[in-house]
Amino acid sequence: AKWARPGMNNPADPSSPTGDAEHPTVDSDVLAAAAARDTRTTAQRNHDAFSAMFRAVLESGILGRHRGLPATTIITMTLEQLEGAIGGVATTASGGLLPIGDALALAEQAHPVLVLFDHDGRPLHLGRRRRLASADQRLALIAADGGCTRPGCAVPASMCAVHHVTDWQKGGTTDIDGLTLACDACHARVDDSAAGWATRTAEGRYPGRTEWIPPPHVDPDRRPRINHRHHPGELIDHARRGMRAPREGGDAVP
Repeated sequence: AKWARPGMNNPADPSSPTGDAEHPTVDSDVLAAAAARDTRTTAQRNHDAFSAMFRAVLESGILGRHRGLPATTIITMTLEQLEGAIGGVATTASGGLLPIGDALALAEQAHPVLVLFDHDGRPLHLGRRRRLASADQRLALIAADGGCTRPGCAVPASMCAVHHVTDWQKGGTTDIDGLTLACDACHARVDDSAAGWATRTAEGRYPGRTEWIPPPHVDPDRRPRINHRHHPGELIDHARRGMRAPREGGDAVP
């Protein structure tokens, strides 16, 4: 009732007071003037009130931190999408999809972070001397990997730990080109036992990506694998090449 009061938290009115209508900082004359201009229905005012309350909670910091980052909404989009407002979808760290228009609307009050990638889609160097990855490194990995990098795993970035491709105890560095995302279950599978998986940085077709090498009981030849689940463009490319290959006399892409 307080946040949805006529004149309060109206996104269409730049002069509309925000927050709690009964807060001492709210000018009653300003609120009365805003209420006179307010043409929203009750349902619209309730919607805007909920939106304002959610934003206040996110900005307050009371939700704490999750895996080194503030508990908030993290949206990834390209510079072309940001500048041109082109169609398509942006992605969230929890695996959600947002129309570009909605993502840009949220970005109006967001904290922008620019991540630069090389021609292979990998983040440019961002390193540190400590074992734990920094918040900036995690943001870069969210943008680059999208989620767990073990082949076939669909766990989103918000549920992943930062994994050293070369183990820290074996000389691995906490540099962006030596880090990747792995969910807790997949992270636990990396070890030196006969049943353990290994990771390494890929070369060739997907340079800079993380290759997972399965144990012998999964693949006797231990052929390295890359996860394409968080890169839909690659899956579409595989499907197109698989459809063309039989017509061109080649083998379909698995």
